[in-house]
Amino acid sequence: MECQSYSAPSDLSAPDLSRIELRSRAEAIKFALKHAGLTLTQLSALSGDRFGKASPYVLPPTFLQKLISGVTPHVCQIAALSVITPHRFADWMSAFSFDLSQIPRLQVQLHRERTVLVTPVETDPHREAARTPATYSIPETRTCSRFRAATNHLDHLYLYAKIGTADNPTFPDLVPGSIVRVDTRSKGFAGFSDDARSGPIYLVERVGGLTCCRVKQVDDRHILLLSRQSAQSLIPLRLDEEARILGTVDTELRPTDATQANHATADSGSTASRLRRSSQTTPNLCALLQASRERSGLTFRSAHDISISVAQALHNQHYAISVGLLSDYETMETAPRHTAKIITLCILYGIDFFQYLRCAGVQYDNSLKSPLPARTEALKAKRALTWPTGLKGRTDFPLSIVEAQNEAIQGFSRRRIALCDYS
Repeated sequence: MECQSYSAPSDLSAPDLSRIELRSRAEAIKFALKHAGLTLTQLSALSGDRFGKASPYVLPPTFLQKLISGVTPHVCQIAALSVITPHRFADWMSAFSFDLSQIPRLQVQLHRERTVLVTPVETDPHREAARTPATYSIPETRTCSRFRAATNHLDHLYLYAKIGTADNPTFPDLVPGSIVRVDTRSKGFAGFSDDARSGPIYLVERVGGLTCCRVKQVDDRHILLLSRQSAQSLIPLRLDEEARILGTVDTELRPTDATQANHATADSGSTASRLRRSSQTTPNLCALLQASRERSGLTFRSAHDISISVAQALHNQHYAISVGLLSDYETMETAPRHTAKIITLCILYGIDFFQYLRCAGVQYDNSLKSPLPARTEALKAKRALTWPTGLKGRTDFPLSIVEAQNEAIQGFSRRRIALCDYS
């Protein structure tokens, strides 16, 4: 597939002002390159020498002219800037108005019925995590060694999930709208329950999506997912084929007003009878997209509908993804490189942005480097993340997730779900 280039959105209300902004951005990029001791001609030659002249990483000598005309760089070109210049990948993303902090923000705001993963994006490597007054620790009990081999090994220590309004097995222990921290370490597994009212709570991936619930052991290979809201008999699920334990819920960032979840179950439209096989190695991108979509409980149609909401929220039609393109992404051999659509895929399916880059084989450098010069920083189109009052220096949740939950107050107030007052 050839390098993809995309024009600026056509729905801007002030096209003349947009052209001025594009020119200002191009001048700021030129200033940043000059600050790094590079001309665009030198940058183009370096990118060709390093990656190969036919590579999607090559920055053409006309890069700035294309930027002024409204053509946005694809992710490989931004990655090339991070490799060649003394500035981080995340900084260059911000310079082109691709705000990674929007990923957890929109994951929290746009996914409502289903329990979904929320992926933090910490753009400041020196920033601490946050413990809030709405953080509740879940007591840890004894370790169950029998099922250690059946657990899914994950690269990261913690996962974060938002409890959907249609997922209520543990209410009122966990409430809809909460964000929970999930300890993925095998040694953190705390045994199983005999009833739905006591014992550790797990994040479980089952056919059709995610749920937070207590788990009862049937035998060495089968479990029951327990619910406090339903007394009906449950069907045993085979571990790693019909259900997979992702980790133990140990902390909750919850709304102040506990509202009972909706008893209606969202229809995923899934026809699968088994989970996709889990791998301890980095999966290829098609497998990542397929597994993540099924884990989010989305059909292509429902994912497309949410992508339209992403485009509306970010005021850019290029974040929307058609049903056909969503389907194609799960089978095409060449990884999608359209930066806006990559961000949307991460929002839709709860994918960590940098995990996407690794699976797509994108070579980038996000190590500690010098910040972009002030003139470029001033053009960043995102509000700087700030600590809610009284949080600095505490630990538990990444700040990007705390900010996303804090900002969701406006969106949830109409549903009478008020988030915590962090003061």
